[in-house]
Amino acid sequence: MPEPEDLERRTTELLQRLIRFNTVNPPGDEQACQDHLAELLGAAGFTTELLSAVEGRPNLVARLPSGSDGPVLCLLGHVDTVLADPADWSVDPWSGDIKDGCVWGRGALDMKSQVAAEVAAAVALAEEGWRPESGELKVVITADEETGAAYGAQWLCEEHPDKVRADLVVNEGAGESFEYNGKR
Repeated sequence: MPEPEDLERRTTELLQRLIRFNTVNPPGDEQACQDHLAELLGAAGFTTELLSAVEGRPNLVARLPSGSDGPVLCLLGHVDTVLADPADWSVDPWSGDIKDGCVWGRGALDMKSQVAAEVAAAVALAEEGWRPESGELKVVITADEETGAAYGAQWLCEEHPDKVRADLVVNEGAGESFEYNGKR
């Protein structure tokens, strides 16, 4: 594995790059962003597939199989964002600038930061030769989450359930807390 500082740098740079893709939904236009992520994951050894309900709005399914049956872990995220009025921002919302030690831009919180962390971690593992002992690791990055997922997760589940089936899905918490085993 890379040193923690290197992984942090790679994740930060990826987040900055993702923010620079204007994926405001509507219209979405996630194509270039998804192409970039597919290229990164593919270069690390993942098999990648872009699946689109409509042109220019692909969903990315990347797989790192073990070669034997077993559980499937899915890292799930989306790259579309809500609208940003540049007049309301102290920085360009598509700059990805670092200011006061934080990366600023539309999608930095919802949810390009988690996508950057998931992809950077998955790429680092694959580059080191890690493979699941059984089953597979999937990275699924969707379009169209901000306006109902008709072209994103919903469409994938309805039209390609075999490609997105997983035993455990890690996704954004959307600010919700939950109780598990008596703890929050």
